[in-house]
Amino acid sequence: MKTNKDLYEERRNRIEDAISLRKTDRTPTMAWVDAFAANYRKAPMSRFSSKYLYQSKVILDTVKDFPGLDCPEASFTPPKSVAAALLCKMKLAGKELPEGTLWQVHEKETMKVEDYDTILNRGWKDFRKAYYRRIDFGRWDIIKTAAAGILTDRRFKKAGYPTFLSIVFNIPFDQLCAGRSLSRFMIDLYRMPDKIQAVIDVMFESHLKDLKAQLKQVKPWAVFFGVARGASGNLSPKQWEQFVWPYVVKGVNSIVEEGAVANLHFDSNWDRDIERFKELPRAKCVWACDSATDILKLKKALDGHMCIKGDVPPALLSIGSPDKVYEYSTRLIKEIGPTGFILAPGCTLPFNAKPENFRAMLAAATGK
Repeated sequence: MKTNKDLYEERRNRIEDAISLRKTDRTPTMAWVDAFAANYRKAPMSRFSSKYLYQSKVILDTVKDFPGLDCPEASFTPPKSVAAALLCKMKLAGKELPEGTLWQVHEKETMKVEDYDTILNRGWKDFRKAYYRRIDFGRWDIIKTAAAGILTDRRFKKAGYPTFLSIVFNIPFDQLCAGRSLSRFMIDLYRMPDKIQAVIDVMFESHLKDLKAQLKQVKPWAVFFGVARGASGNLSPKQWEQFVWPYVVKGVNSIVEEGAVANLHFDSNWDRDIERFKELPRAKCVWACDSATDILKLKKALDGHMCIKGDVPPALLSIGSPDKVYEYSTRLIKEIGPTGFILAPGCTLPFNAKPENFRAMLAAATGK
């Protein structure tokens, strides 16, 4: 009988083989199981979204009910930190929202036009310290998140499960877009592109310095690199080349140079520029697809160059049938695999996914 240590090594090796484009014994599976776990275990959302060790236990207990899952993407999700990364405030159950409600990023015009000059004059870190007070994100939130990350990852490893998320990296474009709000920021792009470029450069240099320090200290397996607003489908080619792609390349190269995997959680549609991802290091990234990008085009363009993760649609997992989920998942395994592929929900396992549908997705990979 395999020990938890044996299972940990087996599951992690399966994921690593897929990332390295090597043959695997079967298709590996991964999923972000946070909100689903709360619903599945009927956990009080007010406690689940604010008590991270409790949240982690609920997630782990849920994961154990689905043995076909190789890698729960994260051992916990800190809602306030997620919102802070986007320069927004988070609404939580039991506070701004009724009990039982999933946490919600409150995107509004929190960052003002005059803040651009403040960033340029005082630097990003100085500005961020003051800005966090606007979005109710303090030093205790940072300490709480960091401590929980260490403890919960150890808990999952002891139980035999690797996790894929320990460090998060964002490009300034997405942060400014959320902090200013989508409509305001898009107007800014046209009215003051040179100033936006200067602000992005100041922010990115600070981000990159912090990233390199974290990589040396933590030595993570992978870095969660999230981009959504900067997707090809949202911008003209000129804007994308100026405000997004150079920062993706620099960020990925910095991650890979320190021996970590770049987990490219790239939401929205990137069809137009898929070929450009060949410029990134081979067999060092995972392209996480959320169903908006054509996963078959990804396969055609990046076959033999980059591992692809996805792409079972959240809607299918929520309102579809087990047979339909199994059929879709099996098709992915045949057409995107057998090497360089990780079967996973598109973006994340939805809050209201049917447990039988999640099992059907996993069964397509495990044969059980």
